[in-house]
Amino acid sequence: MSKLTEIRWHGRGGQGAVTSAEVMGLSAIEEGKFAQAFPSFGPERRGAPVLAFNRISDSEHIRMRSAVTQPDIVVVLDPGLLGIIDVTRGLKEGGVLIINSSKSLLDIKSEFEGPWTLAVVDATAIAMEVLKIPIVNTAMLGAMVKVTGVVKLESLAEPLGERFGKLAEKNIAACRRAYDEVSIAAQGAVSQRPEKTFGEVTWPSWQELLPGGVVTDAGNARSYRTGDWRSDRPIWDHDRCIKCGVCMLFCPEGCVEQNEQGYFEANYYYCKGCGICARECWTQAITMVEEAKA
Repeated sequence: MSKLTEIRWHGRGGQGAVTSAEVMGLSAIEEGKFAQAFPSFGPERRGAPVLAFNRISDSEHIRMRSAVTQPDIVVVLDPGLLGIIDVTRGLKEGGVLIINSSKSLLDIKSEFEGPWTLAVVDATAIAMEVLKIPIVNTAMLGAMVKVTGVVKLESLAEPLGERFGKLAEKNIAACRRAYDEVSIAAQGAVSQRPEKTFGEVTWPSWQELLPGGVVTDAGNARSYRTGDWRSDRPIWDHDRCIKCGVCMLFCPEGCVEQNEQGYFEANYYYCKGCGICARECWTQAITMVEEAKA
């Protein structure tokens, strides 16, 4: 009987989750297997949550075309998603959960241990050192191959070469390094985990849609914690800030406000980390800091 492996990738727009699924599918085909790779988009913008899927079969054509709801493998590219999305939803008992995080395996295990194999790799640090940008998809490919063995590491080389061209060598290096550095915990004994609440969507009433209400106010998408799309956040240096308000003027989300001391700060509930305020600040009082390190 043919073995079918289903994979779900969790990431944000711009992190390469869709490319990861594509490269994984091509690598499987390279080995003579049958494979699918396809994305599922919400808002099509950088930083928005993105899903991508793979199905890989050893010897039979794959006729299903639906999203993967009961994956054998879940790969999380952005640790910021862990608090807003149930990444383990539908993960099969005996499956694999692989997380990009700077936390130790022990710390991650305390929250995400379950009836699956858990693995952690600091793919962001690897990407910054090898690629000089926080694009973690190729590093996560290496970690996933090490943990699951769904394809051979060598099978990634040709698809990565075709996809990245002159940058292929660096991406292959990131892939190999994550392959070597990923930490793996044995399958947990926890069969029932406490249900997590990820927030309820509350829609505005029709009165709030009138002029002066939620539609015309800053942060009007009140149903959504839109700041969760952020991968970087602005930090103000009060020693440099002269309270000119240029950052507030240029903020496209209208989420920069003055505090009681007259200094400006972002409402991180809505700030998407676009960096416009930092670029426009002529005193260089604003620095963009990686969200995981803020």
